[in-house]
Amino acid sequence: MATITRLAAKLITSAKILYYPEAASQSFKKGEFVYLVSGKVTVVAYGVAGSAKVLGMAMQDASGTTDTAIAVAIAEEGVMFEMNVTTTTAITQVGASYGGSISSNKHSLAIADTTFKYFKVKDLSPQDAAGDTYGRVLVEVMGNVCQASGQTS
Repeated sequence: MATITRLAAKLITSAKILYYPEAASQSFKKGEFVYLVSGKVTVVAYGVAGSAKVLGMAMQDASGTTDTAIAVAIAEEGVMFEMNVTTTTAITQVGASYGGSISSNKHSLAIADTTFKYFKVKDLSPQDAAGDTYGRVLVEVMGNVCQASGQTS
């Protein structure tokens, strides 16, 4: 099996794009998952009890200037993202839910994290094969962590 280069997560379906003000001291990149803190966009803090929310994916880099309008692809039912896994892909991951991790502004599906679940695997990426190290999967943000209203997935 192959070892896949880790890439930024990406939006692979259509999504509502809304603009929100950037929080202070942000350095997120396009493709990072974000949420609102006091109404301002900040990068997701995975594995933190009580703050397990995801608004969506940043569609542009942080500017470094508080209150700059940031485009966000809103995470809601049916919106799919592609991201690398932290280990190897397996067909048994489809339908399961996992946490996330961040390294060098790249978000990955944390296969070992079944405590703080953020993402449900919908399928393996057709670009990679089962058993690939750092292979990619197609995911939806779980409804219970979606910060936008009316989530059911």
